[in-house]
Amino acid sequence: MTVRTLITAAMTVMASATVALSQAAEPIGSFRDWNAYTYSDSEGKSCYIASRPQNSKYSQDISGRDPAFFLITTRISSDPSKTVRNEASTISGFPFAPESSVTVDIDGQKFTMFTREDNAWFNDRNSEAAFIEAMKAGIKMTVEGKSGRGTVATDEYSLSGVTAGLEAVANACP
Repeated sequence: MTVRTLITAAMTVMASATVALSQAAEPIGSFRDWNAYTYSDSEGKSCYIASRPQNSKYSQDISGRDPAFFLITTRISSDPSKTVRNEASTISGFPFAPESSVTVDIDGQKFTMFTREDNAWFNDRNSEAAFIEAMKAGIKMTVEGKSGRGTVATDEYSLSGVTAGLEAVANACP
């Protein structure tokens, strides 16, 4: 199994069990607009920061939406091939349109993520590393994706606290 497959499975579980995960996860700390958590299971230890959008806009009226999150996750495994550091992902709160992508804009710098169900990730580690650096230097991030119903959703996140949150994650999952 590849690391991406494992992370995809883990994020799917997280998306469907957000409430359960937040109850099982132990808080590391709050860093302005981002919160850091850790949890352990039989596969290893995970640490992540998460934030919710401060504002959401839609191309048309919507009847409802599950909670949206943006996360940066580190997973430490006893099997080094399954260890992942600083993986960026989003849980949209709705199923994305099939074969669509998500555009993330950090203060004018644009990045593209691939989608699966209601989650999105980066295809390659180099883009992801550049993205993490942009987050640390940035002020505001927008995440735009198209739902299976054709609605374009744009979520706005503050990046205040990202750097401190990532440092807490690095300390908790060295």
